Amino acid sequence: MFMLLNDNILRQFRTSSALETIDEIHLGLGYSALTLTNGSCGLCYTPKEKSGTCTVFKESTEFEGRPAIQLLERIHDENPLIRCLVIALANALNHSFAMGLDTDDGDVVGDLKLKKGSKVAMIGYFGPIITQLEKQGIEVRPYDIGKEIGEEKSFYSWARAEADGLILTATSLITNSTEEIFEKLGTTSLPSILMGPSTIASPNLYDHLGITYCAATVPTDVPGILKDIRNGRGTLYLHRHSRKVKLKLI
Repeated sequence: MFMLLNDNILRQFRTSSALETIDEIHLGLGYSALTLTNGSCGLCYTPKEKSGTCTVFKESTEFEGRPAIQLLERIHDENPLIRCLVIALANALNHSFAMGLDTDDGDVVGDLKLKKGSKVAMIGYFGPIITQLEKQGIEVRPYDIGKEIGEEKSFYSWARAEADGLILTATSLITNSTEEIFEKLGTTSLPSILMGPSTIASPNLYDHLGITYCAATVPTDVPGILKDIRNGRGTLYLHRHSRKVKLKLI
């Protein structure tokens, strides 16, 4: 299953990217956005790195004004900021489709077919969801490298033996670790949700991983969301200028 996802993203959006032009790129402190000349906008979490210099993005290519396919073809790049922009581009190319999806009702329990006593593995830390599930008697064990929550070996050992469901941050798309996570879990049959503003809510991308649902964020007020990004705002602010949508995959 390893490394199919990048190829799937390239295949899914190659045709549409050849027809579109990148308008603006906004690399924000919290999230980034990319707009196309057709008005579509896509989001992605901005990965944090210690650059050591005042130049954070060292890419020499100027993507604004260029055909979108030139950026999409960088999907295999190891530079986290390039990957961030490619994912934002994919979300911009997917904007019209995602706008037609159902609004996310937040029913994680129903989506993952959980019940009191169920156990959920969470990669990334979604505090409000943890609170929601624990109130219903569901155990949640989070693992988040960036927040230094959990320990990898013990987390995966527990998840393989105990977990009834998986909640996975779409930041794994940026770090190119989504498929590695499922390999460490040793299964693609665990009911799972890929979520967060970076999520590309498009069918067929994740077939080899068995992901059950995508929960994504679709901009509805582009000027408003770009202002939030310029001002370093986080998820709660972005949701004021967007729709949370859900796509059932299997």
